[in-house]
Amino acid sequence: MKVEGKYVGILGYARTGRALKRLIERVGGKAFVSDLTSPEADEWGDNTYRILMTDLLSPSPGIPPHNRILARAETSEIPIVSELEIGWYYLKGKVIGITGTNGKSTVAHFTHNLLPGSFIGGNWGVPTSDLAFKEGTFVLEISSFQLHYVRSFRSDVAVITNVSPDHLDWHGSFEAYLSDKLRILENQTVRDVAVLNRDDPHYRAFRERSAGEVITVSLRSANAHYYSDGRWAFTPYGRVEVPPHLRSVPILYDLLMAMASSIAAGGETDRVFGAVPSLSLLPHRVTFVGEVSGVKFYDDSKGTNPGATEMALRSFQGRVVLIMGGDDKGLDLSVLRGTVREKVAVVVAVGRNRENIASTFGAVVPVLVAEDYGTAVRMAYGEAKRLGVPVLLSPACASFDMFKNYRHRSEVFRREVMKLKGE
Repeated sequence: MKVEGKYVGILGYARTGRALKRLIERVGGKAFVSDLTSPEADEWGDNTYRILMTDLLSPSPGIPPHNRILARAETSEIPIVSELEIGWYYLKGKVIGITGTNGKSTVAHFTHNLLPGSFIGGNWGVPTSDLAFKEGTFVLEISSFQLHYVRSFRSDVAVITNVSPDHLDWHGSFEAYLSDKLRILENQTVRDVAVLNRDDPHYRAFRERSAGEVITVSLRSANAHYYSDGRWAFTPYGRVEVPPHLRSVPILYDLLMAMASSIAAGGETDRVFGAVPSLSLLPHRVTFVGEVSGVKFYDDSKGTNPGATEMALRSFQGRVVLIMGGDDKGLDLSVLRGTVREKVAVVVAVGRNRENIASTFGAVVPVLVAEDYGTAVRMAYGEAKRLGVPVLLSPACASFDMFKNYRHRSEVFRREVMKLKGE
C-alpha cells in the first residue's frame, strides 16, 4: 500500500514498527507511534485512542485482532494494514512468499541459498520495509499474523508448507488460522505459481484457492511434481541426490519446496541442483547437539506446536526420550498420543503445562516431571542411557513461560547437555 502523504498509526514499536516508520518518513508520510514500553514512541505507557486520528493503522504482528485499539479501528472503519503489505508495495522484482505452520523458516533459508543474490526477510528477521526500493528476487517468510491484515499483497510464487493447529490464542479458532494462511493465495493471478504440499490434509483447500499454476511436492506420491524417496529428489528437470544431512522427514519437504519455488521464480536448474549439497540446516530444527556416554542429544526447540513435534519424531527410525512442555497456546496436545505411543520410550515433561502433559500421555508411555531444564536433561539422559535411545528436545509448545524465545530455550538445553560431559 502506498503511504506517501499519509498519516500512519504504528501500534507497537519493535523491529517491524521501527522499520515501517523509517519507510514512511522516507517517502514523505508521517507516523504516529504508540507503544506500551518504548519511551521513543509518541505515546507510551498507555495506548489511547489518539492513534485512531490517523489515516490508517499498522499493528505489530504480535498484537491480536481482539486488542481494544484494533477493535475500535475496525468499528471506525479505519484501514488496518500489515507492515508486510506496506513494505511489499515498494519492492521491485519477484516475490516468493512462504507461509505454513512448520518449516517456513527452513524453506526460506534454503530458497535464499539456492538463489544467489536474492534478498530474504519478512518474518525471517529483516522487516519487509527494510527491503524497500531494492531490486531483485525477494524471499519472504510470512506468518499468519502478517497475513491477517493484508489487502493487495501478492506473491509471484506462494508456498504453503503445511497447516496444523497453532496460535489459537491469537486467532481464536483453527478455522480462522487456516483462513489467514490461505490469504497468501487470494490475490494471485493466472500468471502466478503456488507450491503446495500434496501430503497435507488441507491440500484440496489450498488448491481450490490457487488461481495460477500449481506445483506439488510429496514424500508419498511419485505423481507429485517434486518427490523424494529419502535418497533422491525427483523433479520435472531430473533427479538430485539428497545429502545425508537433509534426509529427515521435515527437511525433505523443505528441500523439495525450496527447489520448486527457486526454479519457479526463474532460478537456473543446474545452479539450483548444484547448490543442494552445500545447504546447511538452521539451528534448533532437529539438529545434533552432542553425545554423552553413547547418548545422542538433538535440539528441536523450534518445534513449538504438535505438528512440528510429530514431524521431528518421525525423523527417527527408532524410539527416543522426548523432552516436551511449555506454553501450549491453547493447543490440544492429545493429538500426539498415537505418535508418542509409536515413537517415544519416555516423556520428560517440563514447563508451565508439565502436569497436563503427564495426565495427557501418562496412559501411553512413562512420563517423568521435571521442575527445570537442568533436571529435565539429567532425567532424560538417565532414561536414554538405560534404554539405549537418543534424547530429543521437541517441546510442542511455545517457550515464553520460562524463556525469552525458542533460541534462549535451546541455549539452556545445550548448556545442560554440555554440563553432562563434565560430570
